[in-house]
Amino acid sequence: MHVTAALIGLAIATVSCEAAQPPVAKMRVIENPAATGAQFPRLASLPDGGILMSWVEPAGKDHILKYGLLRDGKWIRQGEVARGGDWFINWSDFPSVVAIDKSFWVAHWLVKHKGGRTYDYDIATSISNDSGVTWSTPKSPHRDGSAAEHGFAVIFPVHGDAGIIWLDGRDRLAKQDGGKHKGKSGNFALRYTRIHRDGGMDKEQVIDNSTCTCCWPTVAVTPAGPVAAWRGRTENEIRDHRVAHLHHGKWTKPVPLHGDGWEIAGCPVNGPMLAARGMQVAAVWFTAADDHPRIRAAFSTDGGQSFSQPVEVDKTDPFGRVGVAWSDDRTAVVSWITAANAGTRKPGLALRKLHTDGSADPIQHLGAISGGRDTGVPQLAAYGQGFVMAWTGAAPDHGIETTFIPDGSAGSVPLRR
Repeated sequence: MHVTAALIGLAIATVSCEAAQPPVAKMRVIENPAATGAQFPRLASLPDGGILMSWVEPAGKDHILKYGLLRDGKWIRQGEVARGGDWFINWSDFPSVVAIDKSFWVAHWLVKHKGGRTYDYDIATSISNDSGVTWSTPKSPHRDGSAAEHGFAVIFPVHGDAGIIWLDGRDRLAKQDGGKHKGKSGNFALRYTRIHRDGGMDKEQVIDNSTCTCCWPTVAVTPAGPVAAWRGRTENEIRDHRVAHLHHGKWTKPVPLHGDGWEIAGCPVNGPMLAARGMQVAAVWFTAADDHPRIRAAFSTDGGQSFSQPVEVDKTDPFGRVGVAWSDDRTAVVSWITAANAGTRKPGLALRKLHTDGSADPIQHLGAISGGRDTGVPQLAAYGQGFVMAWTGAAPDHGIETTFIPDGSAGSVPLRR
C-alpha cells in the first residue's frame, strides 16, 4: 500500500525547557498489510535500502509469522513464513525475519517445550534462499533438548552466513533440580551459533555465562565484524550492560559497556540497542541505578571496542524500550517510551537526535502510547530520508501501527553529561 498523504503535527518538547517555542515536525502515517489482531512488529533494513517488517497474526488457535517489504513508499510484497498452535507468544520476546542478503533470509519464532512449564520454550529457525518465497523445515540453534527457556534471539550477517545469539536457561537447571546438573553456573547464558546457507549450524559458543534473564540483547555489524550488547548479572545482582565482538569465529571476553551500578534483584525487561554506521557504533540503554530511571547513550568510533562517557537522553523517569538508528555520519536518533504525562496520565513515544560532538536536538514527542505489555517493544529503522517506527496498537483489536518521520532538523543544544 502507499504511504498516506495525511500529515500529523508533532509537538516538539524538551525535558528541561531547552526550547521556549518548540518547533513542529511532521510524520506520515503508513498503511501496512498486517491484519486486525496482529502484534509484535520487528523492523530490519534491507540491503537495497528498503524495510523488512515481520509480525505475528492470530488464526483461530494458531499463530502465523508474516512479513512485508516496504520499498519506495509501497508495500511491494508480503508473505507467510510459518504457522503453529504451540507457539510461545510474549510481548518482549517475539519472532523476526532478517534478510542476510538479497536472497538469503533467516527467520525465527518460539515454540513451547513439550511437557514443559510456562517459560520452557525453544527457538525455531528457518532459512530461505529465494528471498522469502519458500522456507526450510524448522531447526533449533540450541541442541540441548532441555526443558528450559531459550529465547530473545537476534539474527545478523556473518561473512555471507547468519549468526544468531540468544538467552539460554539450561544452566539454571542447577538451581532447580537439586544439583543434578553438576558444573553448571545456575545462571542464564548468552549463546551463539552460525547458520550456513545450506541450513547447517556450527557448534554453540557461550559468550557470557551470567546474564539477566529477560532483557533482550542486540547486535550491530561493522566492517570489523559483529558487536553484541546485553544486560549482564553479577553475584551481587548488579545488572549493567556488557559488550563483546565476534573475531575470527570466536567471541571476545565480555567487557562493561558502562558501569551504571544498577543493583536489582529481578529482571527489568528492558534491553539495550546498538546501531552501526561504518566503524561508528551508537549504543542506547535504560538504567535505574540509584533509583533514578533514565535513558543513556554512548558512541564508539572503533567498532565498539570502546565507548564515550554516556550522555543523558531522558532523565525524567522514562519507561525505556529503546531503539536507535543513524541519520548521518555525525547523528543518531534514539526512540523510547517516556514517563506518563501529568495531564493525560499516559506515557508517550519520543525521539531525540544525538550528535557525536555531544550536542542534541530537542525531544520530539510523537503522541501517547500505552506503557503496558500489549504495546510490545516499539521498533525504529532508518528509511530513505527519515525513519520508520512500528509498534503494536491498543487492545483489544491491536494491529500494527507504522509511521514515517522525515529527517528534519531542529536546533541543537548541549547534552548534560
